[in-house]
Amino acid sequence: MMMKNVFDSLAATKENEILVGLDLRKYSSEYFHASEKVLAYQDKIKNALTLELQETLEQLDDEYNCMMLSGMDVYYRQGFSDAVRLIMETMSWSPTRS
Repeated sequence: MMMKNVFDSLAATKENEILVGLDLRKYSSEYFHASEKVLAYQDKIKNALTLELQETLEQLDDEYNCMMLSGMDVYYRQGFSDAVRLIMETMSWSPTRS
């Protein structure tokens, strides 16, 4: 990921610090049940595919996950930017009438 400025670098570092070692299965029952289903589907597919196709499927999954995470990162940063802009506009707002 290319950093544009110091703020992006600090934000990315903070995000990584928060997510390191975080097991979402402990905090979300929806995530837990979905991950259990994913593991079951993965086992079922692996049993039906050759080793070469399993590797291809894993590479496809890795690239898809990378694509989705990159998209989520863009949405998160845009939302954060919008929130900061709103806060700054609110702080500098003054009434037009006296």
